[in-house]
Amino acid sequence: MKNNKTSNGGNLPLCPSAVVLALLLGIRAGYPAPFALHGPGVRMGDFRITTFATNLNYPLGMARLADGSLLVALSDGTSFWQSTGKLIRLTDADQDGIADGPGTVLYSGLPGGQTSLRIGGSLVFVTGQGQGRPISILRAGPTPVAALSLVGQINLNYAGSWYHPHSALAIRPTPGQAASYDLFFQLGSQFNFAPTTGTVSISSTNIAGASGTLFGDSIYRLTIIDRGNSVTASNLTRIANGLRNPAGFAFHPKSGDLYFEDNGIDGLVDANEPLSADELNVIPVADIGGAVEFFGFPTNYTEYRTGRIVGGAGIQPLVAFQPLPNPLTGEESEGPCDVAFAPPGFPTGLNNGIFVGFHGRFNLGGLSNEENSLAYVDLTATNYFHFIGADEPNIGHLDGLLTTGDSLFMADIASNGDLNTGGGRGVIYQIKSLHLPPLGLKWLGQRAQLTWNYGILQSADNATGPWNDVPDATSPYLVEVDHSPKFFRVRN
Repeated sequence: MKNNKTSNGGNLPLCPSAVVLALLLGIRAGYPAPFALHGPGVRMGDFRITTFATNLNYPLGMARLADGSLLVALSDGTSFWQSTGKLIRLTDADQDGIADGPGTVLYSGLPGGQTSLRIGGSLVFVTGQGQGRPISILRAGPTPVAALSLVGQINLNYAGSWYHPHSALAIRPTPGQAASYDLFFQLGSQFNFAPTTGTVSISSTNIAGASGTLFGDSIYRLTIIDRGNSVTASNLTRIANGLRNPAGFAFHPKSGDLYFEDNGIDGLVDANEPLSADELNVIPVADIGGAVEFFGFPTNYTEYRTGRIVGGAGIQPLVAFQPLPNPLTGEESEGPCDVAFAPPGFPTGLNNGIFVGFHGRFNLGGLSNEENSLAYVDLTATNYFHFIGADEPNIGHLDGLLTTGDSLFMADIASNGDLNTGGGRGVIYQIKSLHLPPLGLKWLGQRAQLTWNYGILQSADNATGPWNDVPDATSPYLVEVDHSPKFFRVRN
């Protein structure tokens, strides 16, 4: 390895600039961007935007498998509501931003209307929305290509109609407990603008301990213990209440704080003109599972367009979303569905925040849906802008989000916007940063310590390659220095 004193070294991942330029030009020429990106300091040239997969049946839940492939929940049928669910694996072996094919089915026979998918260890959690669509727990096979097997199901039993039934999941390892995971889900409001009066019971198939009674307007946690041959549940806990429909969750990758959106109150005269603003909220990790956190619904909210605080009780939102740039006349973003933290490999200014996907008008897409933007919230200043505007002719609803080290994946559930006729019109997009991950160097006597925040370490005997992944390399990584040159870089 070269004895170079540079820290955070730009020349550690050596590659001739002419080759890099040719590569990037080829990427951009081959794949014209399917939509535009916006925002302060945002440059289209910093990203490769591709249509990752097309002709899908209502894609929504997405998760990343151990080999980097994607597990995606689909709902097969002309109508999202009258369909059957399945999970497929999509690969991109040459990493060109386009899936290698239609995908491999890893599990089928789920109820239709699948809305959320999460992975915890070797367990896969997937749910649909509402009655008859349980939280299904499946087990992964020995390899990412292996079929999944059904472990059991958790049923939420509704006695009657419910305005905002369960639809979203989040998962984290249970602090201090091996082979255990905390499953978070919501039971939203029974009505548009009134306190919930009913309850919902939990029952299960093959998940011992999954039982109890749920109150609406709430977020719940259920601890799931993986015993290898079986799965059990315990410790059903109400985490928060005073929420209308917190249908998108994400844990901060460093702090562990729980971020989630909440859906504003529909207009009392015109349902398409909300009474209250949609929100982004947060519960600090230390407060999760303590006293039930109250967020104010239904009588405490931020008024849409005016920003007026009504009531004022409860925890105030981190962000209350208003039209931009002018709340009275600006571009709208309504009906948040999912949230995802920005990839660490995105350019500075776009790597310390959270993306929020808005469904907009329910069964409309393209220019008829003037509310379906994708917002970016800068968590340093808690300001926000529309990263993708609500004026894209080929986008229906960017309802599903997934981030990796350098990419944001977005699932458009139906490009025509219609959940009754949008079968086969689902699309997944990939926005990939073209910035190489930085590689840091520090000398420790006769050894070099390499550090990186994300990506895979590679080495070569020559600056021009060939480059090979360093097996089992994790940051920090120590290199013994000898007389033969060695070159290192990090790939996405």
